[in-house]
Amino acid sequence: MRKYINKFSKSIIMRINKMEYNKKLLKYILMGMVVIIATRYIPTNTIATKEIITIGAISSISFALLDMSSPSIKINVSKL
Repeated sequence: MRKYINKFSKSIIMRINKMEYNKKLLKYILMGMVVIIATRYIPTNTIATKEIITIGAISSISFALLDMSSPSIKINVSKL
């Protein structure tokens, strides 16, 4: 019985890890897309498409590295 419980708990953990991975990947892609769109439409001078994509990729990678090195911090405020 214990063997099945361990197997079940491992499968749940794997699903959670996959969900977290997909959630983070989507977050990084969306961040890159926001930067690409902003870089395309905000400047008055036109920027080459290759440069816009490079800027978006660098911002997405930077955001991912920062998110992995210092993830979200939850602050619990107790009621007085």
